[in-house]
Amino acid sequence: MTDRLAPVLRPVRAGNGFEEALEQILQVVRLGLVAVGERLPAERELAERLGISRVTLREVLRVLQDQGLVEARRGRYGGTFVLPRAGAGGEDELRRRVAGVDIEDVLRFREVLEPGAAG
Repeated sequence: MTDRLAPVLRPVRAGNGFEEALEQILQVVRLGLVAVGERLPAERELAERLGISRVTLREVLRVLQDQGLVEARRGRYGGTFVLPRAGAGGEDELRRRVAGVDIEDVLRFREVLEPGAAG
């Protein structure tokens, strides 16, 4: 798992540690380099790879928790785990809504709206 993260996780510049670390971990999550349900690397390893303190890393992880992207679990098999994206169910909702739309109604709506918008 760690090898997949090497291109994304790199030491951050001094002064921008929090922001850059947040952006890099966000990329890891958004790109699916750590799949939903998988654990991020250990706190110590992440902090070393990013070149930041563990305190700063904890602040970054707290922001990600507040956004609902990761979950911290305590205990022997604990760690920081990637959560399913809240928007993932939105695709199903969109399909349900589009399925009930009549194409003729959409075309009539466009016939009325577009000339007014163009003029």
